[in-house]
Amino acid sequence: MRYFTFLLFFIFCNTLVAQDNFELYYEEAENGFRILADNNEFCPVSAKIDFRLENLNSSNGNNKVFVIPAKTKKYLITDLSVVDRKKAMKLGFSTSYNYGNHNLDTYDKNFKYYLPFGKGKSYWLSQGYNGSTSHQNENALDFKMDMGTKIYAARDGIVVDIEESFSKSCTNPECAKSNNYIVVYHSDGTFAEYTHIRKNGAEVEVGDKIKIGQFIGYSGNVGWATGPHLHFIVFYQRIKDRETLKTKFLIDNGKKAIELVEKEKYQRQY
Repeated sequence: MRYFTFLLFFIFCNTLVAQDNFELYYEEAENGFRILADNNEFCPVSAKIDFRLENLNSSNGNNKVFVIPAKTKKYLITDLSVVDRKKAMKLGFSTSYNYGNHNLDTYDKNFKYYLPFGKGKSYWLSQGYNGSTSHQNENALDFKMDMGTKIYAARDGIVVDIEESFSKSCTNPECAKSNNYIVVYHSDGTFAEYTHIRKNGAEVEVGDKIKIGQFIGYSGNVGWATGPHLHFIVFYQRIKDRETLKTKFLIDNGKKAIELVEKEKYQRQY
C-alpha cells in the first residue's frame, strides 16, 4: 500500500500536484473555488485534508477525512467561498491519503473464505493470528509453502495493487520494503494481501475482477521471510496504518468454516 503526504501553499492562481492515480485540484467558482479530486484507482481513496484559509470559508468542513469513490472524476471535496472580495485570498493545505474507506467500521464477519491453495492440497499453518515470531498484535496467517506453489483467491474482489519486482529475501524487518504482493479489494470494503510471492509471480493484473478460488499467482520467499511461505491478511486500510481482521476459512470438504489455528495442517477438498 502506498501512503503519501503533501504540504502545499499557493495564492489562488497556482495549481495542485498530481500523484499516481489520485489528484487534488481546484477550479474557480462564482464566489471562490471548488476543491475537486480525480480518483483513478479501482477502490475508494480516503484523503485527510487540513486547510489553511485566509479570507475563505469551507462549505464541507476542515481537518477531516474525505472518501472519494473509485474511478471518479471531479468529485467535490468542498466549496471555498470568499469572505470579503476587497481583501487578499490565500489557500494552503496539508493532505495525506491512502486506499480504502478510512471511516469503515463494519465488515462481513460471516464470510467463508477459501483456503488460498489448490483443491486436493494441504499445508501447515506455521504462524497464526498474533503469532510469536512476527505476528505480534497482527491478525495474519503464514502458510508454509514451497517456492512456486500456486496461490488461489480466498475471496472475490478486484486487484488494486501488485508488487512483483523484488527477489531479495532476509530475516531482517528492514526487508519488508522488498516484499512482493497482490492486494485485492473486497465488496465489504476490506482488503486481502497475498505476500512474499516470487519475482514476476503474479498471474493477474491491477483492475482484474477475480473470483473466489481463481488462480492468481505463485508463492515465493521474497522480502522479510524466514523461509518459503504465503503470508495472508485481511484488513481495513486506514490513512496511516492497517487494522487486520480475523476471518474464517472453509476446510476439508468445504462444509465447515473455522478460525485457523497455528501449527495445524489444513486440507482443501472443495
